[in-house]
Formats: sequence, C-alpha cells, structure tokens
Amino acid sequence: MTARADQHSRQRGIALPMALWVSMALALLAAGIAATAGQATRRQAGADQLAQARALVDTGISLGVMLAVHPDPARQLAADGRPVMLAEPEGEVTLRLWDEAGRMDLNRTPQARILAVAARLLPADQLGALTTALAQRRSSGGEPWNSTLELGAFLSPDAFARLYPLLTVHGPVMAEGAVSLRAMPPVLRARWPGLVRGMQDPGVLAGLGLTPSGPPSTLFTLRVTARTPQGAVASAEALVWITIQGAQAFHILEWREPAPAIAADDEAS
Repeated sequence: MTARADQHSRQRGIALPMALWVSMALALLAAGIAATAGQATRRQAGADQLAQARALVDTGISLGVMLAVHPDPARQLAADGRPVMLAEPEGEVTLRLWDEAGRMDLNRTPQARILAVAARLLPADQLGALTTALAQRRSSGGEPWNSTLELGAFLSPDAFARLYPLLTVHGPVMAEGAVSLRAMPPVLRARWPGLVRGMQDPGVLAGLGLTPSGPPSTLFTLRVTARTPQGAVASAEALVWITIQGAQAFHILEWREPAPAIAADDEAS
C-alpha cells in the first residue's frame, strides 16, 4: 500500500506541473492568436487607409491639372512651387506646381550659373560633387540628363533635397538656357546671382541668364501630398504636359511615387 501510495503521489506531483504547463501553453497560444489577429486587423486597417490616401493623390493630380490652366487667374494654381492645401471629404490634399520654364535645366542652363546657385545652398564637398557630375555629363560624348532623379546618385540625400526643386531636364528651348523670371520659385529667385527685387529690364535680365516671361506654360511638375483623417499619408509627383489635343487634356511624362524629399527651407518658401 505504501509503495502504491508513493507511486500515486509521484504521479500527482508530475501531473500537477504538467497541467499547469499545458494551461500556460494554451493561454500563451490563445494570447498569440489574439495578438496576431489584432495585428492583421491593424495591418488591414492601415492598408485601407493607405489605399484611401493614394486615391486622394489621384484626386489631387486631377485637381492640380485643372487649377493649373483655370480660366480665372484668381483661381489658378501658382506655378512657382508654393504649397496650396485643399480640404476634400476624404482628407487633405496639398498641391505644389512648378513650371519647368522657371527651373534650371541640367542640360541647357550654363554650368557656371547652376554652380553659382548651388554654392548658396550646398557645402563645399557637395558643390565639388555637383561640379564633377555636371562636367562628366557635358563632356564630349557625355550622356544627357534624362531625369533630375539621376543627380541623387552623386549628392548626399540632404544636398539633393535642397537642389532638386530648382532643377529640370524639360526646360523649354530658350536662348543660352535662359530661365523664366515669371515662373521661378521664390527660393531660386532669392539665390540667383545679381537678381534684384523688381528688376524687369529685358536686357539686364538677359545678362543674368533670365527672360521676363518665356513661352506659354505647357510643362509642369505637379506634387501632391494626401493625408487622411486617420493620419495615413501618400505622395507623388507627376511631370505633366498639358495640351488640349483630342479627348486627352494632359499627358503624364514621368511619375515619381513617393515624391522625392525636398528641403525644409523650400517647404517654407
């Protein structure tokens, strides 16, 4: 009897920790399943919000194109990069429009002018990297720039973010790569060597590599940032050629998603 009692006692001593271990394992498993389900729900909710933000970006592109050529000048979207926020039922949309005629063309604007502006924005080492990149592309047999994004391979992210909003590879063909004063972003006006506020004389402007107006605007970069009420954010940039030809009012020549980062001081300009 004693032996059986001892054996029974040992079995109970083993069974109790085992039962506790199984209960603990089941509780952990249940908690894990609940956590996984919660994460999946949150991921799905996040995906839904992101999809809503991306749909808002598409809405912003359509709105931006319409406002770029709005017949009422008071309602036209300024094509100098200044941000404009619009409230939509699904969230907020911030639009920024740049006229390509108002930016320095990596292929046409004289290298010295690009570097003179860049010298007011970049540290010495990055200015040297830019000088090398421009010289390589403009040397005999060098490949032209096909996108401003290519410059990101030569500069630091911060330097690229500062210079990127001032550049294009789609500037209209104007004498000696001139830039349109009318369409220049404020941050570029403030850093253009020799330019004085209120200067309008065509001869003086020509000496500075500028033209008072330039050709009619048809090529724009439109930047859209969308935010839902829940905080989901999406952004994109479209290089847009606006032309009323046939049934299509505009063509997207280049799509950048998400929109490349730009410097904080440009955001405030």
